[in-house]
Amino acid sequence: MLKISKYISVLLISLVATTAYAQTQQNEVAKEAKAVADTIAANQKDKKTPFISGAAISIDVCGLAMKALDSRFANMEASARLNFKEKYFPIFELGLGDCTREGEENNNVFSTTAPYFRVGMDYNFNKKHNGNRMFGGIRYAFSSFNYNFENPDFTDEAWGVHDPLVLHDIKGKAQWAEIVFGVETKLWSIIRLGYNVRYKMRIKQSGNKWGDPWYIPGFGRNGGSAWGGTVNLTFDVGKTARKNKPKLAI
Repeated sequence: MLKISKYISVLLISLVATTAYAQTQQNEVAKEAKAVADTIAANQKDKKTPFISGAAISIDVCGLAMKALDSRFANMEASARLNFKEKYFPIFELGLGDCTREGEENNNVFSTTAPYFRVGMDYNFNKKHNGNRMFGGIRYAFSSFNYNFENPDFTDEAWGVHDPLVLHDIKGKAQWAEIVFGVETKLWSIIRLGYNVRYKMRIKQSGNKWGDPWYIPGFGRNGGSAWGGTVNLTFDVGKTARKNKPKLAI
């Protein structure tokens, strides 16, 4: 009787173990099948995405806010971009840089208002076409501008004569590159909201005998590099829809 009970116990344990193993294998197979199905569906959806999937225009609300808050400088800009298969986004950015800075330890005043532009490309890292995007991109930027420098308390050290220094329309040029990372989400209908951060690296700057400008339109405070960013309100002004092929009546 004891041996029979022992055999029954062993049989039950074996049956439970076999069932659990089979269930585990079934779950693994189901997961692999789902992964394959998701990949196929994503590939099919990507194939259905038109090559030119639309166009959009954006406004940087952060720059407008800085100007309204009377910041030392503000880069106010708008941009236009194309959408290639929800992956590649060629972009053109045009802005107006504005700066008026009074020296904290003296009465020096630097001022300029001038345009700038950037051209570049963004890449969408989000493989799911769910309306959300995660971008990485690069930009080339350029600005040609005039700036003013004034010092009402300037004294000529050679002659010891008080002679206010007033310099207007000093010419300047600058080129720089930017590395961009940002995110964007769909709010409603054609309206999107996103933000990005930018690392800016100065490539070239024209010099003059009066010294470098304190601020470069679009770049920010002058230096070898700078950080920046934008908060963009975006409108999808053009969207290419895939047309359904007509079915033949049989």
